[in-house]
Amino acid sequence: MERIVKYDVLRVVASFSIVLLHVSASYWSVVDIYDGEFLVMTIYNSLTRFAVPVFFMLSGLFLAVPGRKNVGAGKRVLKLVVLFYVWSAFYAFQGVAVDAFKGTFSMEVFQASVERFIFGHVHMWFLQMLCGFYILIPVAGQICARKEVMRYYLILWALFRYVFPVLTDLFHLYTIQARIDSLGMDILAGNFGYFLLGYYLNVTDIRKEIRQIIYAMGIGAVGLTAFLTVRACRESGTYVEKWFSPASLNILVMSAAIFVFFKYGKLFSNTKRTDIWIKLSGYTFFVYMFHMFVIEKLNLVGITTISFPAVVSIPVLTIFTFMASLAGAFVADHIPYIRKIVMLH
Repeated sequence: MERIVKYDVLRVVASFSIVLLHVSASYWSVVDIYDGEFLVMTIYNSLTRFAVPVFFMLSGLFLAVPGRKNVGAGKRVLKLVVLFYVWSAFYAFQGVAVDAFKGTFSMEVFQASVERFIFGHVHMWFLQMLCGFYILIPVAGQICARKEVMRYYLILWALFRYVFPVLTDLFHLYTIQARIDSLGMDILAGNFGYFLLGYYLNVTDIRKEIRQIIYAMGIGAVGLTAFLTVRACRESGTYVEKWFSPASLNILVMSAAIFVFFKYGKLFSNTKRTDIWIKLSGYTFFVYMFHMFVIEKLNLVGITTISFPAVVSIPVLTIFTFMASLAGAFVADHIPYIRKIVMLH
């Protein structure tokens, strides 16, 4: 498929939003749920929740193309496995390296590090799920080969993953939901639908009137995400993340609206300095993998989102973390061996 720079721009925006998500969420479950800071953090957090689904959609957009040659699903899976364990080692063995440098090596710390190495750092679930998508690339290509089949799958996915659970919660239809679950439609219960949705939205012409409705719904979904989250937390007296999940209908609507906005936005179709956006897009995987390291080290020295008012600390720390991660990507990209084992091009 020909390079589409507006999707490179979207990838960079989604990457920045991931950093914003993790910065705003880093102390979200610590502050008082009745405090104004909690509200500010929740609003920032709600603004970012399209990012992971959009990454899935962008992957499917280019990889689910019917009849595409040289997809190499097996090679891609192997590459992801290597990347997973290289980055997992980076995060898992930091403590061991510091202890060894100090001369205070501990077998207990080493064993804990090995366990972390096996399962990966907290944000590395994304790679495991992407690996599953890569395994299903030939299946995705066959589904996308016929638009009516793709549309049928997406309708079922929306019904089983979003509509039925919402109706269950609203009307307490738990018995009916149990019967639906017993059908074993697991392929309709995960994020694979996002993988196909990106391709579907890219090849489907959407009338201007419909697009405007989608945009309005997307904006409403952002506000609804914040409102429902704050309400759920304050009603339960604890921290409820349900409405932040890609499995929530509000996040599906928000993600689709963002994707459509970038697809049709004239600003993104006439992007200047395309070489810069292509290069930045190539750095987004490294940014995703490295930014948690920056956040954790800032927190370690006492620079956190609660060090200052959240309305200021969150954007400042996000920009710093994003720029530091981009700098790390730039350096890594210019070291031949390192580039091969930490970058996903």
